[in-house]
Amino acid sequence: MAVVQQLNTDLFAIEMTRSGLLLQKQAIGSIPLIKADGIPISKDEFKELGATGMIFEQIAVEAIIGLTANAIETFAIRLQRHLGIQWEAFKLPRNEIRFADRVRQFRAINNVFKHQEGFIDAKSSRSAKHLVDQGLFSDETYLKHLPAKKIVPELETALFETFAHLYEVTFNIANLPNRLEGKSHRTLIQALRELAVYPIIEPILFRSER
Repeated sequence: MAVVQQLNTDLFAIEMTRSGLLLQKQAIGSIPLIKADGIPISKDEFKELGATGMIFEQIAVEAIIGLTANAIETFAIRLQRHLGIQWEAFKLPRNEIRFADRVRQFRAINNVFKHQEGFIDAKSSRSAKHLVDQGLFSDETYLKHLPAKKIVPELETALFETFAHLYEVTFNIANLPNRLEGKSHRTLIQALRELAVYPIIEPILFRSER
């Protein structure tokens, strides 16, 4: 249960971060293009506002990737500590359990951000090579120049599929009932929120995402 509780904590923290980032994004988007005196903002101000929005989205997705990668590393440590099981997304994977590729995707992208400043050079690291080999990015791509939606398409789905893999690995190892079995996309997201988020925070916080 300690492993599951940590997963709950990590997923809850990421969801609260995403909720806060969404509010900031909405605040940027609500900045008026017409000043109080009825004069439109200048062309330079309009460009700066657009650039601010793009930069914020890029930073936000990088932050979520980093938090998710940290949760994956914490999961490996807790599996070893509490269940005596060695697991690692690349070296000791559980490929028979769905969404294993999602875990490697987040680990690899985070490693490229952390160790290569976001530049994918397939010759330079296992993570960069993995991203290229899996067809996720072209070689010599600079992630910081991509729009957020290109870095992890359908981020919410990808995030919850990643956590689903971690939960299902735990359920399988500990012979616990799989509360996520048969669920995917919106039903999977809802099930995980009911497991880790809604017991603490009311679901009204997430209605704006739909």
